[in-house]
Amino acid sequence: MTGKPKVVVIGAGSYFFGKPVIYNMIHSPVLNGGTLALVDTDPAVLETMTAIAERARAHTGVKLDILSSTDRTAVMKDADFVVLSFSFRNAYYRELDTRISRKYGVTMCSSDTIGPGGIFRALRELPEVLRIAEDVRRLAPNAWLINFVNPTSTLGIGLMRYAPGVRSFALCDGNHEPYVRAMYLRKLGIIGSDAEFTPEIDAKFDLKIAGVNHCTWILECRFDGRDLMPLLLEKTREAARHEYDRAPSTKAKPRLNANYELALMELYGAFPTAASHTKEYVPFFQGYGVTPVTPEPIICFDGYNRADEMAAAWEKTRKLATGETPISTLFESGRGDHATDIIESMWGHLGKKFYINSPNRGAVTNLPADAFLELRCELDLEHGPRPLPVGAMPRGLLGLTQQVLDTHELTAEAAVSHDRRKLLLALATDPIVNNLGDAKNIMNELLEAERDHLPPEWF
Repeated sequence: MTGKPKVVVIGAGSYFFGKPVIYNMIHSPVLNGGTLALVDTDPAVLETMTAIAERARAHTGVKLDILSSTDRTAVMKDADFVVLSFSFRNAYYRELDTRISRKYGVTMCSSDTIGPGGIFRALRELPEVLRIAEDVRRLAPNAWLINFVNPTSTLGIGLMRYAPGVRSFALCDGNHEPYVRAMYLRKLGIIGSDAEFTPEIDAKFDLKIAGVNHCTWILECRFDGRDLMPLLLEKTREAARHEYDRAPSTKAKPRLNANYELALMELYGAFPTAASHTKEYVPFFQGYGVTPVTPEPIICFDGYNRADEMAAAWEKTRKLATGETPISTLFESGRGDHATDIIESMWGHLGKKFYINSPNRGAVTNLPADAFLELRCELDLEHGPRPLPVGAMPRGLLGLTQQVLDTHELTAEAAVSHDRRKLLLALATDPIVNNLGDAKNIMNELLEAERDHLPPEWF
């Protein structure tokens, strides 16, 4: 590919995504010289992010065309990549999903991927994702559409099933290469710092991670031929013991995660790579049954705290835009985001490997070819992601993975069909919903509570 890419970001004010994509588009020789088009429906947010991009460009002196608009169709034409990172009233709806579900005995510590929270977020987001896909088909038919919106697996399935004419895949920031590999090597004591993570070290490291987004597992871990899974279990036990040396976090997602990791690793023989989410994917930590839950039943997502955190993060972003914080700090402490790291590799033919959510295509041998999994992939501009071989998913995890996939597939079907029976089936299939009457009540109350932001066909 000659020339420089045009990258459109829809949801430029994203809590996680906005500043890192500006960093990468300025910092990368493959990407700078191209075009960055920022889209956000909030004019004030868009103005802030555009100001940061323009200040970063002026600070570095690189050439980068910067476009911005509240109307995506005004800047989408002939894009090479369209990245989705939007969310509407994220903390408000997640807190609402959590509160109503908790009334009926379903607890969610994250409430954006599995459980009623994940299902209803998909109902809110997938219609817009598919409208964007149609705009991409009309205005940028050769573009890759990259979904970075949760629940990324369900929305990725929706794109695969209902926008097959658009090239797409989905992402999460959890297993971001190369940082995730360096992190596990540090955890296992193979290296002492990132400076020791050389290509020669990396070549000796065999790390196999597979599963559905936010429910992914280390199935194999070897260094220079040595099986490190026993060491990983030992390190997890040590971390779980030390977790009680300090007061546990009062926040739902990070609370006692080493102990949840240990419980899951001892059960499945595999390490959960996203414990803050995975503990929400299984029924064991809901508090069902008679015997006390170890380490404890998970606690509810703290929606109001999340809103405060996002407001504090936005204040830092605003200061970068106004100059109260020097723009140089963006480059002193920043790094690229997952999506533009992948875009850089695809456009520059760099041959890097990344964890991507896309069809399985035989990588996990005992799951269907179209199972939408998070797997390490090779990828290029022409063919997109190609998952690397994993082998068989072990029993136990195989059943959980299929149940999660069924929930996500049914959710995508319900979001498109507006079929309440299909929606109830998705809720009943979900691994943490265990009462059909409760599922019906959750469905009816959430539909009514979120009526203003759901398609009218539901009513």
